[in-house]
Amino acid sequence: MNRELNISRLNELLINLQEITTLKISLHDLKANELYTVNKRSAFCDLIINTPEGYSRCYACDLDAINSMEGRTMPYQYRCHAGLVETAIPVTESGQLLAVILLGQILDNSPVNEQWQRTYQLCGWHAQFAELENAFFKLPRLTPRTIQAAYKIINACVSEVRLEKIISYDRKTEAQHLTDYINRNYSQTLSLDEIAYDLAISKSKLCEIARNMEADGSVGKLITRKRIEVAKQKLLSSELLIQEVATLVGIPDYNYFTKVFKKQVGTTPSEFRKRNQVH
Repeated sequence: MNRELNISRLNELLINLQEITTLKISLHDLKANELYTVNKRSAFCDLIINTPEGYSRCYACDLDAINSMEGRTMPYQYRCHAGLVETAIPVTESGQLLAVILLGQILDNSPVNEQWQRTYQLCGWHAQFAELENAFFKLPRLTPRTIQAAYKIINACVSEVRLEKIISYDRKTEAQHLTDYINRNYSQTLSLDEIAYDLAISKSKLCEIARNMEADGSVGKLITRKRIEVAKQKLLSSELLIQEVATLVGIPDYNYFTKVFKKQVGTTPSEFRKRNQVH
């Protein structure tokens, strides 16, 4: 039986780590969708990602890093598309890559002007170059030893969660297993066949579990509810474009996302954000 890691517990441990560091730590699925993030983006990365080209470059860079983790068991340090130091940390179970933790948005302790020259050459496309330069020199600078210490602690968090998972798995009900699965995978394209396979049950049993969880329930409705719940949180807690939010929650078709959101919430995503976001 597929015994997935408790991603929520891992996020809790990473949040605790954030209390003693300013590092940006994010947990991604294998398609580079962000499952959880700890600490907000740096001003430098905000300037990059808040442009269409920058968003595309960041996503492609994260995806390349995640793809490079296949078959790896140890962290991998690299420079991102904008020249910052990043570390990809594999989250595996029985040799299978389940997710990747990205640690970064930092500089190392090599001469900062040399690091800026690298970024200068990579980010010449950016329109707000003066602001970008100013934000760059405010990025945290860490020694290799400090960076290594950080990802060793994160690896320890992963190990703790893996042990906890082995102990606690069989105590959960079928409904809890399905809920946990949806909470982990809502951002991906899901099918009844895939979910049933991953949970090691039949499709008919899967549908029965969903029906027992609520009146007129279905697996599809459970997934949709989770996606919209997360979308509402993202709309209020971030400045992501609605298209970006739609992609993050697994509904990349903008028009369909808007239709589903309005059916669930009663308003369009833009109306919901406008009415509820605190300024």
